[in-house]
Amino acid sequence: MDTYTLAFGPFTPLWRNPQRLVLSVAGEVVVDVHYQGGYNERGCAERLARLSLEQALFLVSRVSGPCSHAHSLAFCQALETLLQASVPPRAAFLRCAVAEVERMASHLDTLAALFETLGQRRYVRTLRELEQVAHQAMLLLSGARIIPDICVPGGVRRDLDDQPREELTTLMTESGRVFSPLLEHIISDAALSARTVNVGTLRQTAAEQLGLRGPLARASGINQDVRLTQPYAAYGQLGVSRIIEEGGDVYARMLVLLLEAFESLKLVDQVLQELPAGAWEGAIPGVLAPGSARAAVESPHGMLRYTVESDGRRLTAVAIDPPQQLNRLVARSLLTGALVDNIALIVRSVDSCVACAEG
Repeated sequence: MDTYTLAFGPFTPLWRNPQRLVLSVAGEVVVDVHYQGGYNERGCAERLARLSLEQALFLVSRVSGPCSHAHSLAFCQALETLLQASVPPRAAFLRCAVAEVERMASHLDTLAALFETLGQRRYVRTLRELEQVAHQAMLLLSGARIIPDICVPGGVRRDLDDQPREELTTLMTESGRVFSPLLEHIISDAALSARTVNVGTLRQTAAEQLGLRGPLARASGINQDVRLTQPYAAYGQLGVSRIIEEGGDVYARMLVLLLEAFESLKLVDQVLQELPAGAWEGAIPGVLAPGSARAAVESPHGMLRYTVESDGRRLTAVAIDPPQQLNRLVARSLLTGALVDNIALIVRSVDSCVACAEG
């Protein structure tokens, strides 16, 4: 059987950031995979220790567009641990609302791209409309549609007044009325199941060995969500549901993203209903305590951990531990044995964020 080489990237519509896949194909089946990353490395962690806290917080929020708030929140929580600073309940709730809107927007963007790859345009339009709703919600919460830049040590930069709160509540209610039937239609779509079940399967054992996190791991049966295992902000008071699928295939990854996006919508609505009164404002600290501290959050792509070190005057080191993304081993596990026609579909379903991995 003839073998040929098929290359994707480093620039391709299949992913948000530059990556390169070189596939060896025999007939219509992938027999070997070569992955190359590193096109996007910016050395953000090393640069943070050379900046003032205000500058560092600005850079942290721009490590990754889809995970901007997650990076800011993890960094702020690490600083708060170092300073032994508390966060007012209102600010903690607002942080959760922004985090869930960010998760919803990221998941909906990935789902829309996945359904475009499948040629299911009847779903794409609704998903894109819901994504725009998420961006509008972010605007009401933070004053920006993307890169919210709302998190600051000890609280948030911006409160949620009564009028935007009412607008946001209406927005979430109307979105729920659209999302719920969409979810039912997708789950009951037999043709969609036939196209995605047993495609790009990654079993739980392999996912654990590869150290995967987030939706990619939960779609392979791994029970891991920092919001539940190590509650932070106000998550200990919110009813976060466990969303796990066992299949490990494109269908399972699609379901996890759908269900998590819908769960995020419900969590934002809960925050709006239960938002406590009181203080909310944080501020950049004038001095730092000596020592080191770490904090982890559940970003849209999985557990994201920041570790900070200080000499008592300034940061001396910052380490960023992002979720494992598409790399050589993950790509080989997912794509070896796959049909060529399914390559784009499998890669889309992984929802790889190179900006986080190579920040």
